[in-house]
Amino acid sequence: MHHGKHVRRLNRSSGHRNALLKNLVSSLIQHGRIETTVAKAKTIQPIADAMITLGKRGDIEAKKQAIAYLNSRDVTIPKLFEELAPRFANRQGGYTRIQRIGKRYGDNAPMAVIEYIDGPTDIKKETVTSVLARKFADTQKLSVKDILANEEKVKELGISKSLIRDLKKVQFSNSLEQIDAAIEKKMTEL
Repeated sequence: MHHGKHVRRLNRSSGHRNALLKNLVSSLIQHGRIETTVAKAKTIQPIADAMITLGKRGDIEAKKQAIAYLNSRDVTIPKLFEELAPRFANRQGGYTRIQRIGKRYGDNAPMAVIEYIDGPTDIKKETVTSVLARKFADTQKLSVKDILANEEKVKELGISKSLIRDLKKVQFSNSLEQIDAAIEKKMTEL
């Protein structure tokens, strides 16, 4: 019986499920972002965060544990220990983000993108900068510092509170100059 066991079975046997999770986590480390179902994304999120914790430990035992779990070891192990671990050195947890993207065409399954945050292809940063670029295309451009400081001006421009909240999340991991540069780049593309 399955009573009292709080694990998503994903309609697979235990060996198949473990192989699937290893493949998904390895692909996430390798590519930085993957598109999968919401249930699978929620299942691999703690495993992906644990892999970053192993990378931050960086000792021999952590490398052995990562080698035992990950596939494509010649690609994923260097990326985990040399690229991702230094990127999250000052962060205590919450290394991944799940963003829902709608339903899959064939079977209407809810889909999501799971990604490591603060990366070069961060979805939240892309959406915030593109929305602000569209807002500033019609009116004068404000800097990110002005947006975060002046609540009255922001309301006049029609910027929502949720956009400001997302901007604060993006600003936590990126400098204000980087965000301003990304907004300028998006404005030139429009």
